[in-house]
Amino acid sequence: MLHRVNQKPTGCHPAAALRRAVSLPLALAATLPLAGLLNGPAALAQAIQPIPVQTLPGEGALELKVRRLPDAVEVVIEGTGPGPQLQQFTNSAGWEGQLILPRPSGLRRGPQQLALPEAGFKTISLEGVGDRFVIQVTPVANGPVNRPVVSADGRNLILSFPAVPQSSFQTGRLDLNTPGRVPQAAFVPPLQPRAAAPPLGDMAVGSMVLRNPSYVNVRGPSVTMTLRNAPARDALMAVAQLGGYGFVYVDDTLTNTPSPGALSPPSSAQRLVSIAFRNEGYARAVNSILLAAGLQGKLEGNLIIAGPKVLSKTFGTQLSKVYRLNQVSANSAADYLASLGATINKTYTTTSTSSEVLSTGTPANNTANSTATTATTTEINSFGAGQGPLLGLIGTTDSRLGTITLVGDSSIVLIAENYLKQLDLRQRQVALSVRLLDVNLENDQEIANSFAFRWGNNFIVNDNGQLLGAFGRNLPATADSFSATESITRSSSSNSSSSGQLTLDSSITNNLTLKQLSSINASLARETGFELLPSGTLLQINSEITRTGSSLTSSIEGILSNALGRTINLQQSSNSTNSSSSDFSGFRRPNPALNYPKDAFFDFVQAQIVSRNTKLLASPTLILQENASQLRAAGGASASGSTGGLDEYTIDSPIGRSQANEAAVRVGTNVITNVEVTPSDSVSGSAQCQLELSTAGLTLGARVEKIDDNGFVTFSLSPSVSAVTDTVPGPPSCTSEISILSVRRLDTGALRVREGQTLILTGVISDFDVAEVSKWPILGDLPLVGQFFRASSNQRQKRELVIMVTPRIIRDDDGGTFGYGFQPSSREMRQFVSNPR
Repeated sequence: MLHRVNQKPTGCHPAAALRRAVSLPLALAATLPLAGLLNGPAALAQAIQPIPVQTLPGEGALELKVRRLPDAVEVVIEGTGPGPQLQQFTNSAGWEGQLILPRPSGLRRGPQQLALPEAGFKTISLEGVGDRFVIQVTPVANGPVNRPVVSADGRNLILSFPAVPQSSFQTGRLDLNTPGRVPQAAFVPPLQPRAAAPPLGDMAVGSMVLRNPSYVNVRGPSVTMTLRNAPARDALMAVAQLGGYGFVYVDDTLTNTPSPGALSPPSSAQRLVSIAFRNEGYARAVNSILLAAGLQGKLEGNLIIAGPKVLSKTFGTQLSKVYRLNQVSANSAADYLASLGATINKTYTTTSTSSEVLSTGTPANNTANSTATTATTTEINSFGAGQGPLLGLIGTTDSRLGTITLVGDSSIVLIAENYLKQLDLRQRQVALSVRLLDVNLENDQEIANSFAFRWGNNFIVNDNGQLLGAFGRNLPATADSFSATESITRSSSSNSSSSGQLTLDSSITNNLTLKQLSSINASLARETGFELLPSGTLLQINSEITRTGSSLTSSIEGILSNALGRTINLQQSSNSTNSSSSDFSGFRRPNPALNYPKDAFFDFVQAQIVSRNTKLLASPTLILQENASQLRAAGGASASGSTGGLDEYTIDSPIGRSQANEAAVRVGTNVITNVEVTPSDSVSGSAQCQLELSTAGLTLGARVEKIDDNGFVTFSLSPSVSAVTDTVPGPPSCTSEISILSVRRLDTGALRVREGQTLILTGVISDFDVAEVSKWPILGDLPLVGQFFRASSNQRQKRELVIMVTPRIIRDDDGGTFGYGFQPSSREMRQFVSNPR
């Protein structure tokens, strides 16, 4: 029977079932025996126990896990399901989060507590029951804990806490010549089931409750009145008398007098209203008539003043204040207040110049003189909106001091002051840390083989893959050989004697064989550049060996003595002539093999691999504001007509940028890239050369568009890297050379990056690959062996421009003690600081 009681009745509320389960054992207790009566309380306790909530293992149960990232710690609550709610708090003990689930759940492993002291977290715990759980994070040594970045993927809740970055060690060396594999993301985000709006950040809002300036705060009896097409002035006068108030109507002043016969414009006092009040409040009745007639009203003591523009007219006390603005300009603040209904008076000075031409003298000698007259006119212009909360306020500005003066009712001046406080805010500044890396990867490979082989008078040469062959003692004649002569004797003038040529006794040469003569000539040609003729005459065949006088004679005699095995003395003939003459002349191109010994082989192998990795780093830091005000007219001070903006920056651009939110860096050498020649008007005058210079180096332009309240910076960049690759001659009338520049430039649009994040821009690549092969015909194509008959070179150059940008917002409210704790390191600096004079 108790088993039936514990079952949940179908079709009834659980509370009713529980009440039924409680009452039924009590009713049965009277019919039980004594033993059953003694066991009744136990049975009753068993009957009224609630039915436990059953949770399937691994489904819907929560579990705490921690993931360590390089610069963060992710606390993962698994099993939260869709739609969890988190309320987070920060106290002195650390961080605490209240997790509320859409349905009850449980802890898979019970209450959990983890520790990660190396990351700065003493304990990370999870506890709770039902649909409410508590997450607590306690830092080490009571350190600070920042609010985490909360995200969910439909199954788990992820809390990302910033942590101390992990230290990393390089275990390998990168090979820049071999490209590596780029890791791909393992997780592919699912498709959105529907269109999702972009994320919306927090927004700074300044609120101000304004009182309606046209509302007349009066008190009086209830009004019961019915009027149809009645003048508004009469209706207001009647209501004012009913409440015991005085009434004054201020009409518009007619500025234009109508012409005779024209219809005069209707007065504002003739505005008609139709009203029907029954026990209406006095204040509501008065303000309803003003609203229906389109009039303004105000209360001065016990007097109601009404009219079309009565708020700007008063006879009471007015307040005047002068505000010195810190950040916003006076003209911008005045324009803002004018759009809210204030009347702003500004002074404008206009300068006009007129010229007059006067003719003097006789008609034969007529000269024209012109006189210029300059007139300066000062005008005061008043402007302002016809409606707004600042109607009746008058203001003017002073651009020199940056002040604005407001005059009007004290309540209206106070409202305008609150607007100025919200306008005069400091504009944020950002430090753009830009790193430009010009990475040059060069890989040159060269392999060459050169050899020479002589047998007899035949000579085969391989000069870096070029086949050269010579057969015989001399080389074939060329076209230049027919016009070239080389004398071995000096010419003598009339009645003068000169030393003649060196000769050998012909009896000695007649006894020499052809082989002996060839061997002697090989030694003579190699050592002295001479050759022995069969007639005994010595002929110079190589003019590159310059040896004269006794040194030449002794060398030739030594070679002949060693070859013949006896002492040889040369004879020198002398001639006396009456005119310039030459005993012998001739020209030969000797075989280079004569300089090498016979039957010899010479080889020279050259192989080289050159790898160069160059990184040119420029790391400027630019500090910019989001102020987009115009500093000067674009191109107003430029000599070459350059705008000097972000898109164009040359060496002729003026100092400073045209806008306040721009900056530029230019580092390099000025080179001539163009020459314009202007011919002279005169006959004998020289032409004028106008040089155009460009920068060979680095040029960087940056512009900040917006720095929002959520830490995002919107900016644009224009980096350019150029280098001189070649030069060409300029025009004949100009002696300068024109440089050819290789330019790599990147112009970005508007980029939005969170503060502290690094944006990497790559892809500006120039690739240069040249392969050159010089080889013998047929033999150079043979495998393996053909390497000895060819020369090959491979030059590969890859250049890539990498731009890394990291914006950091400058906090003006932090670091107020910067510069006060400066400690000079050198004695001279300490002396200068202590005694500047």
